[in-house]
Amino acid sequence: MTKQVLYLSYDGLTDALGQSQILPYLLGLEKIGHSFHIISFEKKEAFAQFQAIINQQIKGKNIRWHPLFYTKKPPVLSTLYDLKRMKKSAFSLQRSHHFDAIHCRSYLPGLIALKLKKKFACPFIFDMRGFWADERVEGNLWNIKHPIYRQIYSYIKRKEETLLAEADAIISLTNAGKKSMLTAYPQLDISTKISVIPCCVDQKLFNAEAVKTTTLDLATLKKDAIILGYVGSLGTWYMLDEMLDFFRIQKLKNNQLHFLILTKDAKELVHTKAKERQIASDDITVLSVPYQEMPSVMKVIDYGLFFIRPSFSKQASSPIKQAEFMAMGIPLVCNSGIGDTGEIILQHQSGFVFDELTHASFSSFSFDQIIFDKDKTLNAVDTIFSVEQGVKRYNEVYDTVRKKT
Repeated sequence: MTKQVLYLSYDGLTDALGQSQILPYLLGLEKIGHSFHIISFEKKEAFAQFQAIINQQIKGKNIRWHPLFYTKKPPVLSTLYDLKRMKKSAFSLQRSHHFDAIHCRSYLPGLIALKLKKKFACPFIFDMRGFWADERVEGNLWNIKHPIYRQIYSYIKRKEETLLAEADAIISLTNAGKKSMLTAYPQLDISTKISVIPCCVDQKLFNAEAVKTTTLDLATLKKDAIILGYVGSLGTWYMLDEMLDFFRIQKLKNNQLHFLILTKDAKELVHTKAKERQIASDDITVLSVPYQEMPSVMKVIDYGLFFIRPSFSKQASSPIKQAEFMAMGIPLVCNSGIGDTGEIILQHQSGFVFDELTHASFSSFSFDQIIFDKDKTLNAVDTIFSVEQGVKRYNEVYDTVRKKT
């Protein structure tokens, strides 16, 4: 059933995340008949760089974009200000277009969706993305010893229950996250409302066979190097210290090993920590690569690596880097305790999963221990992580949401 949808996101379409985890789905859903109005919050630098690319992608589509600029400071007050602007824009659009459904990406847009439902009886989809409040606390972004953040955390956790109860459909990134929700809220009858849709990957872009050459200047790498690769941010959850420890220990075993890190974060951070471990600067390459060029650089990687700090909130995490590495046919080395990640890797013979990240476990590891079946890995991408599968599942969710009259 075709729907006219208001899509609310506090992440920007011009962010790398927006380009990989918002727009591909909406373009796919538009192609099968749905139409969208999108409210997103854009960082000015990314907006200036990628606005034209986004506009070109949605040109001629039934997608209307209403970008607002993200406010960073002061903490808390800036977020309240942004929410006020999102509410004003959303209410205005709802009065004009009478949407069939509201699709809210994560908790803050969910607060606006609750108000829209109360005012206009418009059903909404709570695309929760993970346990946001717990991520903020466990990631040390909210210090709940501070009374303000303690109150914010308590407020959001109360609203989490309300969002789950009032949502007409719920999206979880992982089966582990769904299980945690059902355990945490046994009083809510939400089992049939929850659909699991992980972070998916554009296989037309992330496709090793389609990438004929690399844009990476191979002269920057040592001849005959074995490339260990990491992609993405290095903040909060990503265990750079442990990844460097792993590399240092493996480097002692095989001098051909080289660490390639693709990130927009400051490379000085990597080299400072590497120097503390007596890792030579020319054994690590740190590059900032535009999203569209990622596959052509990842093509040189022999083994993908990521360690993510396990915690309660990470049960609901679906690392997009996992899908990207698997789509490129690259064996993975990672740790357990992150959503469905370890289970998928082991089930589909896509790499090696550490149960503990210690000097002893790193020392006993050999790349020969990796169990990798490229066909099974790519098949897992087709059935679990492809954008086409994601669009299909979102369409099924949309079909379950009926506008109340």
